[in-house]
Amino acid sequence: MQLKINVLLVEDDDDLRDSVVEWLELNGMHITAVRNAAEFYQALPKCDFQIAVIDVGLPDQEGYVLAEYVRANTNMGVVILTARSAIEDRLKGYKSGADQYLVKPVDCRELSAVIVSIARRVQNTAVDVPDIPERWTIFVTQWELHFSHDVQVALSLKELMFLELLASKPGLPVQKKTILTKLYQRDDYHSGRSLDSLVRRLRAKIVSRTGVDIPIRTVHSVGYCFAGEIALAEGDSLQCSVVPA
Repeated sequence: MQLKINVLLVEDDDDLRDSVVEWLELNGMHITAVRNAAEFYQALPKCDFQIAVIDVGLPDQEGYVLAEYVRANTNMGVVILTARSAIEDRLKGYKSGADQYLVKPVDCRELSAVIVSIARRVQNTAVDVPDIPERWTIFVTQWELHFSHDVQVALSLKELMFLELLASKPGLPVQKKTILTKLYQRDDYHSGRSLDSLVRRLRAKIVSRTGVDIPIRTVHSVGYCFAGEIALAEGDSLQCSVVPA
């Protein structure tokens, strides 16, 4: 049976991106192609990707940061595709979590072979987990987070404000500075430590009530994002857009 491979490609060069997509799709892969880091984070929770192909020189964030994020928060394979050929860059790429570091110009036959090889490893090492319909809803007036409509978690004011900020930009990272200013009216070392403690306590509280890790993701050198399906509600009326799981 042919291996089904979903690839998330981030490349800001339009011509190169189009040619890589065309070649990989001709080889039976399903490709989601984006132009920058913001689109990458937004696309990530929308499909069960096996492989991320990441350009380093993106306009809004270095590709190494994306590789670190993927390695820390998913079981996807990571291929870095870049014009940077120095040994220091290669070492930085592997340190960030890349399975393979390819230097442009790359032969698409080699890229295809690398993707297939890594995808087989990812598929063989994947752990079967129950298919849980994870739906999170913030009820603002009750100061509660509801999980899949049947579990409620009481929130403190700052926890509520933090989750509201993430839900306002579902799938996209919210700047740490924005969060600190909203929650603590300042951006300094002490407020940063307070935020780290708040997030740690919130995650532990939610796991103890639901048995599930809430998909709050730390985006290195940026802030936090909510990589799942979430909605804001007041009373029984939904007020905010939802990210497809």
